[in-house]
Amino acid sequence: MRSSPAASSSLTGEILVVDDTPANLTLLRQMLSARGYSVQVCRTGELAIKSATLMQPDLILLDIKMPELDGYSVCRWLKTHPETAEIPVIFISVLETTEEKVAAFQVGGADYVTKPFQAEEVIARVEHQLLVRRQKAQLELEIHERQSTEARLKKSRSLLASVLNSTLDSVSALQAIRNDEGLILDFEWLLANAVAANAAHTNSDAIIGQRLLDLMPEYGIIGLFDDLVRVVETGKILNREICYESDTLCGWFQAIAIKLDDGVTLTFRDITARKQMELALKASNVELQQQANLDGLTQVANRRRFDDYLSETWAYCLKHKRPLSLILGDVDRFKNFNDTYGHQTGDVCLQKVAQTLRGLVQYPDDLVARYGGEEFAIILPQTEAAGAIRVARRLLDAIRQIILYPEGGAEPTSVTISLGVSSLTPISSINPAALIEAADRALYRAKSEGRDRACWQLVRALD
Repeated sequence: MRSSPAASSSLTGEILVVDDTPANLTLLRQMLSARGYSVQVCRTGELAIKSATLMQPDLILLDIKMPELDGYSVCRWLKTHPETAEIPVIFISVLETTEEKVAAFQVGGADYVTKPFQAEEVIARVEHQLLVRRQKAQLELEIHERQSTEARLKKSRSLLASVLNSTLDSVSALQAIRNDEGLILDFEWLLANAVAANAAHTNSDAIIGQRLLDLMPEYGIIGLFDDLVRVVETGKILNREICYESDTLCGWFQAIAIKLDDGVTLTFRDITARKQMELALKASNVELQQQANLDGLTQVANRRRFDDYLSETWAYCLKHKRPLSLILGDVDRFKNFNDTYGHQTGDVCLQKVAQTLRGLVQYPDDLVARYGGEEFAIILPQTEAAGAIRVARRLLDAIRQIILYPEGGAEPTSVTISLGVSSLTPISSINPAALIEAADRALYRAKSEGRDRACWQLVRALD
């Protein structure tokens, strides 16, 4: 139906009037135009058909008695052609017999007005037919829109089901079940993809309406049910990693729950492979870190690890007012040994010294490190001077037991070491360098006094 924007809210429109009497055409045009209608007129049945096909009027007023092609024939033609079939036709005629009126309705007429007609009656019948047509058009539009919406919804549901079933994640929508006091007792499934239904030992159709704890009681055991309740009550998103085991699932899963009205959407994502990779990477990093802290030749801590550990231990002993001791050792006459027997034998010598030191220093917090060249350092946390000196004496005895067998048939030779010991309880006015400086001075004195001995030195503040 064609109408202007202004006409869409009132009963106006285009009307075609067909009558072979000019006076009737003039009268009808005037009364309809006065009511705001756009009126076109014609005097024959043939012109009526052409005009109706071209202009597609909102309504036709059609005279029955016309030469050549009468109103019945015109109406019959209009109703058999799709482009004009829905146009309402009101017959106008001087005939008032029942037979004539019945014939008018049989060919598709919507109403009937007799001549001479009254303006009020014509206007009332026209407005009624236009109102009916507009209501019918509105109903058809609503039906079409509803059908389109239903088709889109069906397509969306089908697409949603395809998407949900194409993912390897477990996806569910759950509605809270509350008691009379409003407390959440359980959840029921509104939706579940194939993965979620399979985990509950059912299928996507049968799971709808089922209770969560009836099918998955383990949710209560691992605390996931309480997590879902908190999501509903607080609106906060749940993102939790769970080590989960059941008859059908085993591994690490990431549980993500988001509030949805008075329920939640719950997604389980299998992260077992990621967890395994993380654990492997962590183990690899630990191994790399250990390698980074070891001296390549002797496999005891290297100088970097010594510096870091001394700083950490100093801070701990300072905070807790605990004693700390340090032993610096230097293999006696190592340069001469190296020059005489070769670097390969020298490396074996350092390896045996390191193994011996590490074997005797057995407390978990103690550290043996290669300090540089043929020098070694031993950090003894929570050890006073007397304890450190006893350790040093045991080390001297153990190192003397090392016997090396140089290549080339040279005589077996023993190894000795000189040790410098220093001890203190750290205070804020002294730094770790003072402990190293004292041990170094004690080591120098041990060398000066004949080697193969341990000397102790008091720690003093550095200038």
